[in-house]
Amino acid sequence: MAAIWIPTFAKKVQEEEYVVEESGLNVTKITDEEANSVIGPSVGKNWIKTNSANTAIAGSKKGKIQWGTTRTLAVSPDGSEIAYLTRNNDKDNIMVRRSSGSGASTQRTFRDIWDFDWGSDGNLYVSEVIGIEEAKISSIDAHKGSAMRQISSNNFDLNPATFDGKVIFFTRIDKNGPSIWSFNKETGELVNCARGYQPSPISDKEFLCTRNTKEGNSEIWLVDFINGQETLIVSDKTKGFSNASLSPSGEWILLQGNAKASSTKKENLDIFVIKPDGTQLTQLTFHPSPDFCPEWSADGKQIYFISSRGTKKDSYNVWRMNFEL
Repeated sequence: MAAIWIPTFAKKVQEEEYVVEESGLNVTKITDEEANSVIGPSVGKNWIKTNSANTAIAGSKKGKIQWGTTRTLAVSPDGSEIAYLTRNNDKDNIMVRRSSGSGASTQRTFRDIWDFDWGSDGNLYVSEVIGIEEAKISSIDAHKGSAMRQISSNNFDLNPATFDGKVIFFTRIDKNGPSIWSFNKETGELVNCARGYQPSPISDKEFLCTRNTKEGNSEIWLVDFINGQETLIVSDKTKGFSNASLSPSGEWILLQGNAKASSTKKENLDIFVIKPDGTQLTQLTFHPSPDFCPEWSADGKQIYFISSRGTKKDSYNVWRMNFEL
């Protein structure tokens, strides 16, 4: 499914768990690569010319970097557990474990999962791979049973996300490019909401999403599809952004984007935050390993993410860091 980019910077830097710019973050490893194979990001160093407004691949043309936009990490609504993808027998499936890092992991799916979200109703909403150009949205209880409840089919649907467990947002990719749809589980209503991909709902009518410009940069937008209001949150000529999510307090938006690592002078993925009004863009991580799929803790005081930092074999793990600004 996803090729993993292995950076070519010095191993000595790679094996450090954090760099001096991250002082105070208290970066902590949650999983162990010897026991769990965590799926890492798809990252490329060379820009593909077809990556434009009609693709769902995030990136920065000027930075000559692009990355996949599947969500492969989630935090439970109460913050006590995390879920991530692991590979077994050439298939990717969801593992659930305590967010503290203690205890064993439990496999919750037995299909081939593209990406997923953990709903407030206790269900995992997944994009299940069917073929090269087909994926469907389904749901499964996060803790019991193996029955998958199908939500969509016969399309290329990914990035499922929900605010309340009643309306499911997802990205549908077709010949016209990516667009965001909603499905009401109670009424069965299916709505084409807006262009873009990677929806992150903040209510049953509003969501943050990623859009690519024709020039090849990824931007973050806030869309109110009921009232037809669309607001640009962040756009940068040298950076692309994706994986936006609003903090539990509503004060910050969490992002991932490209930045040049000070130790290697090479473009890389790092974690940022920004105010909902588009001010105070702040870079949080600076490690030369890619930091990917950031997720808020339930109280907003910590951030979980995936990174290959601190390992000798470029193995990916789930990490946690403090957040206080």
